[in-house]
Amino acid sequence: MFRISAYLREIAAPTPIGPKRNPPGPVVIWNLIRRCNLTCKHCYSISADKDFAGELSTDEIFRTMDDLKAFRVPVLILSGGEPLLRPDIF
Repeated sequence: MFRISAYLREIAAPTPIGPKRNPPGPVVIWNLIRRCNLTCKHCYSISADKDFAGELSTDEIFRTMDDLKAFRVPVLILSGGEPLLRPDIF
């Protein structure tokens, strides 16, 4: 939460710069599937409750996940659409 008093204290006495950190890799948010059974007003995805052409097969997904592991991606967030609608999700 933003507090103006904390901001002003930081300007008056800045926190010293710590040692350089080497994060393990990027966080990946993967829109795994376009299909969605909801119609949320706030959603940015152009989705519908139907199958869309051109989505990845199970083997293509596993190969991509292997690549993400090789790149040392520490966090993978599955999004979409609704990723739980994939029949092979589990």
